Amino acid sequence: MDRPEELLKQLNERYAALHQDREDLFWRTRMGLSEEDGAFVRSDAALTSFRQDRSLLAAARVARREASGDVAESLDGWVRFFEANAIEDESAGSLRDRIAEREAELAKARRDMPLGYVDPKSNRLVRASSVRLGLAITSDPDEETRRACYRGLESIERTVLESGFLDTVKIRNRFARALGYAHFYDYKLRTTEGIGPDELRGWLDDLESRTRDAARTLVHDVCKRHGERARLPWNFRYLTAGDAVRSLDPYMPFERAVERWGRSFSAMGVKFEGAEIVVDLVDRPGKYENGFCHAPVPPYVRGDGTLVKARIGFTSNAVPNQVGSGHRAAETLFHEGGHAAHFAGIRMGAPCFSQEYAPTSAAFAETQSMFMDSLLEDADWLSRYAHVPLETIEAYTRTTHPLRVIFVRNLLVVAFAELALYSLPDEALTSTRVMDELVAVERRLTFLDRCPRPTLSVPHLLDFDSSAIYHGYILAEAAVAQTRTALLDRFGHIVDNPKIGPTFRDVYWRKGNALRFTEFLKNMTGAPFDVAALADDLSRPTVEAVELQRQKIQRIERVPKQEGPVELDASIVIAHGKETIASTKSATFEEAAAQFTSWMTARFPR
Repeated sequence: MDRPEELLKQLNERYAALHQDREDLFWRTRMGLSEEDGAFVRSDAALTSFRQDRSLLAAARVARREASGDVAESLDGWVRFFEANAIEDESAGSLRDRIAEREAELAKARRDMPLGYVDPKSNRLVRASSVRLGLAITSDPDEETRRACYRGLESIERTVLESGFLDTVKIRNRFARALGYAHFYDYKLRTTEGIGPDELRGWLDDLESRTRDAARTLVHDVCKRHGERARLPWNFRYLTAGDAVRSLDPYMPFERAVERWGRSFSAMGVKFEGAEIVVDLVDRPGKYENGFCHAPVPPYVRGDGTLVKARIGFTSNAVPNQVGSGHRAAETLFHEGGHAAHFAGIRMGAPCFSQEYAPTSAAFAETQSMFMDSLLEDADWLSRYAHVPLETIEAYTRTTHPLRVIFVRNLLVVAFAELALYSLPDEALTSTRVMDELVAVERRLTFLDRCPRPTLSVPHLLDFDSSAIYHGYILAEAAVAQTRTALLDRFGHIVDNPKIGPTFRDVYWRKGNALRFTEFLKNMTGAPFDVAALADDLSRPTVEAVELQRQKIQRIERVPKQEGPVELDASIVIAHGKETIASTKSATFEEAAAQFTSWMTARFPR
């Protein structure tokens, strides 16, 4: 038998190679750069086979008993990794292979569908991504166009159902039951978060009950002002959020997003610790229609003390010159950049600690990214970086603060919908029954005719790794509220505070997935996880929320601006598909950001 050090080295190197091959193919196929779907399926199967290998679990357990020090800690990580992924039942292994094949077919059907909307004036199909359709539903002044765009999103649901999604759900459930779980959601929860459905439902039900009256009152007030047509899913966001999006649009130009992101992170002391990063922001045909951050090279410290630095790619589908696109681009950079900083900052002795799948907590990963993108709603950031006047910030806050409860309940929709979906017996998994269940959840939680984003148009549901994890966004919202409160109590401000990055690095990032989500949170805040801080934020009177924004601006005026060079400790390439727009390999960050601005201005003139 191999010595513990030798087994650790073998596991690290074998996993790193399989992971990199799979993730590079994921990037190329999801970004529309190649049609290597077959190669991706094979690569995914190879990585999955490694994850599920029972013999490796047994070997890691034996080696762990003989190891000590850093080697023992690293082997602990591998034991947890294999316990979360290894398949003890041979039939479950074949089911997992079938799932991968079906998901590849689903992804191709979704990617190849003629998505768009039927223009009400010309009666012709206008091709558009789901992101563009969603932006139009929020901001287009013509109701018929908004309705057409919503019908476009609904067409995703039909395509998904006609392409075998429910058969995939059945196979996922059979797979989970073969491993001893109640259903697929139970399997995902226990392997990623270490909790069961009952504990999750307790948190979700608590948050739902605490926010129900505020949401119902808001929808009632909107309908009182605008009539019952406000309940239509293509009207509600336009009537509530559209003005807010439009009010910030002049101050959030797409072409300035990269520069502002880099300077903001640098001023907070957020570093990428030598990582190579590719950023692809602009929407185009064939590109995966949801922002994501994946790391083909997860960082780890080898046995000889040398560091394998991270290689990361993240993306969005921002549509230049569409209202709200600049804000979306900034949101992607902050959100996915938060993920990138998190994974780049992990310093453990094996790549199993720094990969984004089980046993890595989805809730904890999203806490990092959502904390960063929460800054874009802060008056001190809007004032200092986007130069938004105080009166505009106050008006924006009066509009958006009451709507935050709707945003959180829309997240609850997906979690409750997937819980309902995977709890159905096979014979009930018909298109009619499933749509009835999903619409019932949407109506119960939104108080609208349907959710403005139809549940089955959410891309997460189609993929094994991203399905049944939407609860992570909700738990992360609560964790962000707790984290922000703790840091504000400790430091007084967050924007341009150089202590933020090092604090996250030392408390949240260094240990990877070695601790549970709730343990990390208690280390940062000194308190156990609770939804109360989030519920309190959502129920705060609007007048109080506006006053807090004023106070942030007063505080930031006393904080020096970062005038020096942007320092992110990363090699960054800004790309558009196969085209390289700018790179810090041959320029400073400021020069690369200026090149991106010039490219945007030339390619998408206003």
